[in-house]
Amino acid sequence: MFPAPSPLVPPRDLFTLRHDGLAAVVAGSIRLESARRGLSQRDLAALTHISPTAVSRRINGATPWRLDEIGDLALAFGCRVRDLVEPPAHSRVRF
Repeated sequence: MFPAPSPLVPPRDLFTLRHDGLAAVVAGSIRLESARRGLSQRDLAALTHISPTAVSRRINGATPWRLDEIGDLALAFGCRVRDLVEPPAHSRVRF
């Protein structure tokens, strides 16, 4: 018999500033909001005036979103910039 696998850190549903950093929080928020609205990466590319490849890199966290791009998406999503930059309320960690 094989030994039981060692317990792994359970996956987290949301990104936090403490564990992931601001760029990851923003990328997660944009993924969430675009999914809620049924927007594809091509749609996000059109909204931010960047290539679909650049959107993919930002969505996957390889490249951080620029402030102007976050602003464009906030306008398109009908939310405030801070809604995309702040972690969701139930995942906030007190510093």
